[in-house]
Amino acid sequence: MLSEEIIKFVQRDLKKRGYYAGKDDGDFGKNSQAALAKETRIPPKGKVWNLDQKIAGYIQQRCYDCHLNPKGLDGNWGPGTQAAFDQLIAILEPKPEEVFVRPGEVNPPNPNNWPVQNMNDLNAFFGKIGDYSQLTFVDTPYPMKLAWDKRKVINRFSCNKKVADSIKRVLTKVLAHYGLAKIQELGLDLWGGCHNIRLMRGGTQASMHSWAIAIDFDPIRNQLKWGSDKAEFAKPEYVYWWQCWEEEGWISLGRSRNYDWMHVQAARLS
Repeated sequence: MLSEEIIKFVQRDLKKRGYYAGKDDGDFGKNSQAALAKETRIPPKGKVWNLDQKIAGYIQQRCYDCHLNPKGLDGNWGPGTQAAFDQLIAILEPKPEEVFVRPGEVNPPNPNNWPVQNMNDLNAFFGKIGDYSQLTFVDTPYPMKLAWDKRKVINRFSCNKKVADSIKRVLTKVLAHYGLAKIQELGLDLWGGCHNIRLMRGGTQASMHSWAIAIDFDPIRNQLKWGSDKAEFAKPEYVYWWQCWEEEGWISLGRSRNYDWMHVQAARLS
């Protein structure tokens, strides 16, 4: 028999993903079971599982979604699944007071070796501005809306070839963590643009958008000059969003400089 903690977590996660509208009360009744059935990967094709196995299998699948290894997708709750589940809770339900970082305190790793933000390094790494052979389309793992016209939905956008796989990894983790309903609530699906050959606003140097290595999200609620006191993306519920980008070496100007919280770029500030 699985614990109430596990059952409540599954209910919360199903709700976050838009599959469930009930309470996370530990009672996995008909509504919860109907919501679980919407996760079509559980059980695997050709398998017949009882309810406990389906719940355990759901946890195992969510672990794999978040790049954790529960040591099998078999519906059995063993030590490997328990250890992965403990990590899964920390990823999908972080405590804001434990992970919130004030602007200026972030120093992300650089696993993709993004270059420093200067013309020569950027041209050498990403190709010259205006070289359209350096561009590709990245398919988004969840639908996005144009921030300036929310009636229009996009499922792909143009970016530099060097950053496409990284973008896909980030957004896949974001979807696994927040679920589509929460993504829409937080405005993480409000796309503000990527490739745009222009100067930095108020500056004389080319914008990172010129190389298609910067993306803006929800620009209306995260305006250029707004600091953490006004920008929506400065709130604790967005910490995991930023961590996903920072794990790939992307820089948030909001987290690093406390302005332009809409913006994330695959170029280092120094």
